Amino acid sequence: MNLLEDHSLMLKVKEGEVEKLNLLYKRYSRRFFGFFYGMTNDGATSEDLVQNVFMRILKYKHTYKENGDFEVWAFQMARNVHHDHYRKNKRYAFQEDMNPYEERLSENINQEVEMEKSDELNYLQKALANLSEEKRELIELVRFQKVKYAKVAEMLGVTESAIKVRVHRILKELRESYIKMDV
Repeated sequence: MNLLEDHSLMLKVKEGEVEKLNLLYKRYSRRFFGFFYGMTNDGATSEDLVQNVFMRILKYKHTYKENGDFEVWAFQMARNVHHDHYRKNKRYAFQEDMNPYEERLSENINQEVEMEKSDELNYLQKALANLSEEKRELIELVRFQKVKYAKVAEMLGVTESAIKVRVHRILKELRESYIKMDV
């Protein structure tokens, strides 16, 4: 992904060439889906939120700055969409994996290994769910969506070192929570 290209595409969208948004959608929709799924654990809701992000990008294209960074601006938009959704729905009902448990087991030759992986994943999902909304969001951006520390710092209006410290502390908390569940 060429970030300069993303920037120039967004500038063209801002100038009225809205068909260029399709290219940005192709590049970012999966990342946004991953971000939202990590926050909601719900595929259908995540798809809706991705659509909402791109609708907002189109609606607020005039706010994109000439010297802006599309990734930072777009993920900030995604964060706002998520916060709005969260405020409206207060808490998510965390759901099981989208595939039925029996179907996953029947597809795997070594069922015992699959069950161990499934247990570990469930513990990790529960540990993530126990984190506060802000902590989960930060881990989702940095670890799962691979947004650079500097860009997350820019989004949140803090220093890069502050983000690194926060992520370190959150990972430590997550590890402790995971170990308690695994006992």
